[in-house]
Amino acid sequence: MDLAELRRRVGAILEEEERDPVDWSQVERLTDELYSSLAQQPDTVVPELVDHFLDDADIRAKAKNAGYARRQREDVRHFVQTGEYVDSTPLPRWTCLLAVALLVALLLWIFL
Repeated sequence: MDLAELRRRVGAILEEEERDPVDWSQVERLTDELYSSLAQQPDTVVPELVDHFLDDADIRAKAKNAGYARRQREDVRHFVQTGEYVDSTPLPRWTCLLAVALLVALLLWIFL
């Protein structure tokens, strides 16, 4: 499946979720069909955000975390409209510096 087809099918799921009221059985059906198609085409690259979106329909349906659901839909909407996505959350610089400092401190402690 190419990226355009993936975007179209994810867009259909997103559109279904944005109806009022949401037919969650239809969302589940569309999601299952997409999963089935992806299983038949293992070479398809599925962005992490799409994978999470497909997996988390139950969380969005139960409104456990409205902020998480809203953010997920915004990110997926951006992907559907533009094809652009970011697949991971970059680590802040300070965490990398902290890891290096801890490693240096550990090595100094061991060898001195």
